[in-house]
Amino acid sequence: MEAEITNGLARLVEVPSVAGDTVAAATAAACVAEMCSRAGFVAECWDTPGPSVVFAEIPAPPGMPTVLFYGHYDVQPPDPLDAWESPPFEPTVRDGALYGRGAGDNKGQFVAHIFAVEALRATGSCPVGVKLLIEGEEEIGSPHLPALVDAQRARLGCDLVVTADGPYHASGQPLIILGVRGLLFLGASVHGAQRDLHSGSNGGTAPAPARILTRALAELWDAEGQVAVPGFYNHVRPPTPPESELIAALALAGADAGDGQQPADAAAWRKIMFEPNLNIAGISCGYTGPGIKTIIPHQAGAKIDVRLVADQDPEEIYDLLTDFLGERGVATERLAAVPPSRTPAANPFTRPIRDAVAAAWERTPLVQPRLGGTTPDFLFTRRLGVPSLLVPYAPPDMHHHAPNERMELSALYRGVRTSAAICLQLAASSRPLRS
Repeated sequence: MEAEITNGLARLVEVPSVAGDTVAAATAAACVAEMCSRAGFVAECWDTPGPSVVFAEIPAPPGMPTVLFYGHYDVQPPDPLDAWESPPFEPTVRDGALYGRGAGDNKGQFVAHIFAVEALRATGSCPVGVKLLIEGEEEIGSPHLPALVDAQRARLGCDLVVTADGPYHASGQPLIILGVRGLLFLGASVHGAQRDLHSGSNGGTAPAPARILTRALAELWDAEGQVAVPGFYNHVRPPTPPESELIAALALAGADAGDGQQPADAAAWRKIMFEPNLNIAGISCGYTGPGIKTIIPHQAGAKIDVRLVADQDPEEIYDLLTDFLGERGVATERLAAVPPSRTPAANPFTRPIRDAVAAAWERTPLVQPRLGGTTPDFLFTRRLGVPSLLVPYAPPDMHHHAPNERMELSALYRGVRTSAAICLQLAASSRPLRS
């Protein structure tokens, strides 16, 4: 079956489903739905104002729970193209890995669920109910997914959600992750004259958008690197004592990894899981080409992303940033907002998921309180009201969001075994958990 799994992933990677490309998204959704149908699911594509969302289902046997696996078929832009050793949408197998945009994030992880169910059905039947929810806008904040989840809440009913996303621990140990940081993404802009002006004839008298913007951006932080926006840290929830113990275990396990892919010590782990971060993702202004062009640019812009932690609200943080930057002559535009999310460790599924992962990996998983990145996890914990666990299948050096993205084939096949083990373990340890 390994060749079939590899070919299936390669077929998905061939589709250039960069977030925002509606034509490629339609192709990717149809491809995913076809793979699900071939594996034995009843699959359909749900329309949204953006790309279609693939929903697939195998009903639960009587008295058995239902697990919903979430994933996304959209990918990051492949730029810079000249840094790729092979074209990003021409999947290439070399050195035991499949290379291509989306190989690790997230096509090479959610495809494991599909082949796991196909393998279970080939050897008998799937012992639990399985639902798949595969969307096409995760990389841009899942703007249309909340409304869809609200409208399809009955169809999405489940006992828990499992997401395979992100990298496993740098030590090689598997991870079970109990939540995610949130995300606020905004644009910041300053406009001056109606057109670029001569810097000699107008310098010192005309508005200078670049100066106004860069000064305002610099004032977002104090001298120690802390965000200087009043109220920014007001609702940050510190880790509990049990969470602090989990942080220490993560740091201890990674002490000898030394690969630079993950935090090096407990303080760094705490920062990426329990502290918010404000980042300038990009700045655009004026002339940066060859030679000299002496102008006062008529506009300047920046993109800013903020990673949020419990109990920060993205709307409140956006208002704080809008006021702070507005006082300095900078306009803002909210581009994406995803709240943070958490699942308590004391839920009915952490133990069976841990046992399943340990059986598939032949290693005891570490429990990580939060993912430093963002998924629409809040839709499952808050809207559906069920526990939601992340179990990454991809290696720390998968190069996600970067050139030469890769998925180790051994990790891909192990992901299939892990998804199958999750289904088997949930059945073995199950009792009716929903009224």
